[in-house]
Amino acid sequence: MENIINALSWIDSAAATVWILLTIIMFWFLYKVYETEGRKHPVFHFGIFLMVLVWLYPLYTFLFNQLEVALMGNLITLWATVTYMKKLKKLPIKEYKWMIPQIVWIIIASFYVGSMLFEKHLMA
Repeated sequence: MENIINALSWIDSAAATVWILLTIIMFWFLYKVYETEGRKHPVFHFGIFLMVLVWLYPLYTFLFNQLEVALMGNLITLWATVTYMKKLKKLPIKEYKWMIPQIVWIIIASFYVGSMLFEKHLMA
């Protein structure tokens, strides 16, 4: 398990950069939804919810500093991102596949956190 954690340790140093890039993509989608559907559309509101969820992640993971909280946050964010992508797919916005990088990132980060959690509880 330690080999997996070491192999994925690059995530810690890349997280801030990836987080900013994914936020830019989400802002772009919020703008596209606003442009095509308006700010009262439920998909726009869900996009705001997802943005807040993503922006709160560093706060509650560092604040609580618990792997369990981080993993739950990842899983909730993954659910919200997949749901948002499905909602975008129903709109005339063709670029909804740009949410895939966020989904991939969350899966990789979840696997990393899950590996650390596994090592903490089952390998100790």
